[in-house]
Amino acid sequence: MSAEIANAVQSLLTARRTGRQVPPPFALRDRAQVYAIQHGVAAATGPVVGWKVGARTPTAEPNPAPLLAGALVQSPARFDGKAMHMIGVEIEISFHIVQDIAARAAPVGRDEALGVVGDAFVGMEVVDTRLADFKSADPEWLLADNQMNHALVIGDSIMDWKKLDWATLPVSLTIDGKVEVEQNGGLGAVDPVRPLCWMIDHAVRLRGGIRKGQAITTGSWTGLRYYPPGTKARGAFAGLGAVEATF
Repeated sequence: MSAEIANAVQSLLTARRTGRQVPPPFALRDRAQVYAIQHGVAAATGPVVGWKVGARTPTAEPNPAPLLAGALVQSPARFDGKAMHMIGVEIEISFHIVQDIAARAAPVGRDEALGVVGDAFVGMEVVDTRLADFKSADPEWLLADNQMNHALVIGDSIMDWKKLDWATLPVSLTIDGKVEVEQNGGLGAVDPVRPLCWMIDHAVRLRGGIRKGQAITTGSWTGLRYYPPGTKARGAFAGLGAVEATF
């Protein structure tokens, strides 16, 4: 690990420990540096419990980030909103991994990838950042900071997910009892299975493998929305289940 990567890792770890945001310490040159920073933070905080992955369109290259130890929280979840720099909420379709695939150089095909996936579930990604002035920061730095992940709330299980019509799936976001989003579809990637399989292949070839018990969440259906402390958020996919958190 280079000195600048080591310094970046320590800055992000200090921000996590103290709650004080830090400015990006240098200009990132490539995605390899992003992954090295993610790896350094994850190595220092405990085993990776999952991954977040998102793609803006059905053909865009996905962006991956680890979910750190402690990031998986069961619904209904409660967070200390006053201790967060911001409270971002995204409603997602997430998946549980039920079988290991060890690290290797050979690609993981779609069939093999889906063979290690168990149920899907209604997920709520909770977003915060360790970076100061995040709105003006290089997006690669946001990715280096685990794409601003704070937690993934695990909602109701979805067993028959392979039969779903993802493009028309009804989704809603309710804040303090008021419906803020109610629509059909909304995921940039449209089909969450493509980034799911991409993430499994990426983790196996470049991130040390995929493990039973991990979760993979595949991007927001409702956009990233910010709320104040005291908010109660509920996300639902009609007929499939819901997820809740209070801040």
